[in-house]
Amino acid sequence: MASLLAMLLSLPVMGEGEGDNITVLVVRHRWHTGIAFPADRLSPALAFLEPHFSEPSFYEFGWGDDAFYRQDDSWWLRIRAMLWPTRSALHVVGLERHPAELPHTDLQALCLRGDQLRQLQESLADYFRLDAQGQLPAGDPGLYGDSRFFPAEGTFWLGNTCNTWTAKQLQDAGLLLRPLFTVTADQVLSQLRDSDFTGACPPID
Repeated sequence: MASLLAMLLSLPVMGEGEGDNITVLVVRHRWHTGIAFPADRLSPALAFLEPHFSEPSFYEFGWGDDAFYRQDDSWWLRIRAMLWPTRSALHVVGLERHPAELPHTDLQALCLRGDQLRQLQESLADYFRLDAQGQLPAGDPGLYGDSRFFPAEGTFWLGNTCNTWTAKQLQDAGLLLRPLFTVTADQVLSQLRDSDFTGACPPID
């Protein structure tokens, strides 16, 4: 694991235009998976996030049951979220450092084309509930660092978990993942590692 983190930290993750490849990270926090990418590649589709964060280096996105996500040490809330359709929330973190430097349980690098990153961000944007003026509500304090919870579209249940959501976002970006029956974080990471599109983007000569 230490050698993987060292490799990720040594690789470039930024580009100049939509045609450039970009390293995107799937990150794991216990039961949850999420997606992180460099903040300087934020597209117009997600520009409404910028006033809510203080010049981060990366953005990290996760989606889940509104109550359980905020208190994921509660078994009762976990069972409730699985058995009853519940409202959802997006958790967005403005990271000052590369995600590999933070205490994620696990992470997997993906090399996306510029158009795939754009498609991913458009899919992410569709889950935010904006007000009548197209603005993002202030949200609530998040779990760590510079983070916020925002009201989200979609209903959480056993067939549509945070990990189903992660797989769906990557599928929308053009990757061959199977969101259906993808319930756990292990299933997301296993699908990625069994594929031929994982790994950080190679250095630019």
